[in-house]
Amino acid sequence: MAEFLIWLVAALGAVGGVVLGRILGRVEGRRAGKREAERDALEDTVERTERGRNAVLDGRDAGDPAERLRNNDGAW
Repeated sequence: MAEFLIWLVAALGAVGGVVLGRILGRVEGRRAGKREAERDALEDTVERTERGRNAVLDGRDAGDPAERLRNNDGAW
């Protein structure tokens, strides 16, 4: 009877370890996914900021202001 109880406790411990491992793995996966999403969002923000800055610089250096006004007049 004692051997049976030892095997039963060992089996329950193994099953509990597997369940706990899966739960912890899922939590870690969610954390990693969240970190990756935050990093991607930050990279996207930096990239869009740089593109905006470059667009402003290109707009300022686009030539004669009077010519730019004539070109943009139809857009209004």
